[in-house]
Amino acid sequence: MLVTAPFAGPVSFPLLVAKVLSKVNFELKNSCETNEIGDVVLDSIINVAKLRLKGYRIVAGVFVKMYSLIGNKNSEIIYTIRQGTLADYNARVYAKLTNKKEVVNTTPEDALKRAEEGKLALVGIEVKLGELFEDEMMKLNHFVPQCVIYSKTYPTEVIEAYEEGIRLMRERPEESALIISSASKYYSLQVMKNIIHVYNHRLTTKEDDLSKSIELYSLVKPEVKDLEIY
Repeated sequence: MLVTAPFAGPVSFPLLVAKVLSKVNFELKNSCETNEIGDVVLDSIINVAKLRLKGYRIVAGVFVKMYSLIGNKNSEIIYTIRQGTLADYNARVYAKLTNKKEVVNTTPEDALKRAEEGKLALVGIEVKLGELFEDEMMKLNHFVPQCVIYSKTYPTEVIEAYEEGIRLMRERPEESALIISSASKYYSLQVMKNIIHVYNHRLTTKEDDLSKSIELYSLVKPEVKDLEIY
């Protein structure tokens, strides 16, 4: 069985850790580096909707805290990174929920500069740790899984490995940080050590959680509505 996931994305972290520190038999490939589609796909709900895979369904969702809101939440403009990223779609969801006028795509550095000037920025916690976007969504009663496990059949082995990876990240954070920073080729070891405790991954297979995620993200990406739940 082939599992694909973006190694630079937090959705992959528990499996990266489980693959090294536990007994995992399936093959795990970095979707940032291969065009292969896994029998099981881990990614943001936005990206799996873009794939339009026949016969695949959402088998689980992942709650994970990975974005910061920096600056003035009363600003009518929210700055975030490049268009098409999960950060971009999260900024657009937040703008809809809070009646903001505009989402501006820019660099992380410029977004932070704008925040210092009285605007609002949404960036990854690896860029700057601040008030968590996910905590704000919780206050708005819209905290949903941003990422999903997408498969043709119910991948029991992957689900179990994911739960094991979550446990290992909590119990062995330093080893986990080293594994993640090395595999991702994006996060420095020191940055990962500083933020690994924030992610707080939680897996859900509840239909209500998955339905709410589809409903929320279809506001900014209509194709999400076509996703099916296992």
